[in-house]
Amino acid sequence: MKTFKFSIILFALILSKSLVQARSFNTQFSPSAQDSLVALKNLRISDYKVLERGAIIIYERQRPGNKLNLFKPIVTHYFSVKGSDQVYLLTLENLKKIYRSGKHFDVLDARFRTDSDLLVYDAIHQQYRINYYLSTVDPA
Repeated sequence: MKTFKFSIILFALILSKSLVQARSFNTQFSPSAQDSLVALKNLRISDYKVLERGAIIIYERQRPGNKLNLFKPIVTHYFSVKGSDQVYLLTLENLKKIYRSGKHFDVLDARFRTDSDLLVYDAIHQQYRINYYLSTVDPA
């Protein structure tokens, strides 16, 4: 009897999940706060280390860890577009929001799959891959 009740509950959960997913495809896209690009507020440049200046300026910030990560430093990477004073979290999504169209977006879409791909250093060109590929699109 317990197996029968369990299978009914499991079936109901699977059915409800599929209905929720089906409704989510029918909703119209409306931009939310998550979709917009947010620059860092109250920026103190002394807290950040500049890793590289290129098509984008890559920054690194180390903060002390806590008990959860065994007191290892927490390293976070940021970027700003050359000639801009806005600093953003270095993610592929944020870069694609800045370079929404054109050749820059095509390069980002073709060459990079994850956020960790952005921090790969190219020893041949002696710069980060993201700066190398963005500079080949728009040499300045």
